Amino acid sequence: MACFRGNREEFYGEVLLLDERKLTLTGIKKSSKAAAILHQVFSHLSVDEVQFFGLRFCDDKQQTHWLDPSKTLSQHRVLVGPPYIFYFGVKFYVEDPTKLKEEPTRCQFYLQVRQDVRRGRLLCPAHLRPRLDQKKDSCPRRIQNKRFQLIYKTLR
Repeated sequence: MACFRGNREEFYGEVLLLDERKLTLTGIKKSSKAAAILHQVFSHLSVDEVQFFGLRFCDDKQQTHWLDPSKTLSQHRVLVGPPYIFYFGVKFYVEDPTKLKEEPTRCQFYLQVRQDVRRGRLLCPAHLRPRLDQKKDSCPRRIQNKRFQLIYKTLR
């Protein structure tokens, strides 16, 4: 029955992105550094300003943890799986969103703020809610810095 066990070194997992899509992880081994997963996600999203983002996961007690990119996947002792489920998100917020250089980075910040408002983690004035609900699952075609800055400042 060894044929049904699979390769113990293979790592099967998914990343839930902020636009609610799933990214299936490929070519990852348990001995790989967690940075390999982050690299795959950043490449998929075309995000270059990587210092603001991370991957969270839940342990068997439903406590969330940030994936440490310097550790191997097998060193994350509380990681539950397979399948391994990670949640992409903003780990460090910038004080001024206009300082973000890249459109994909601004898009991910926008999606994080919108998700947090929808789930009740951030309070949002009623007059700004319609601006966050313009499209169901994606970024506005081009995020206007003034509008994003207005929403962002109001939520602080």
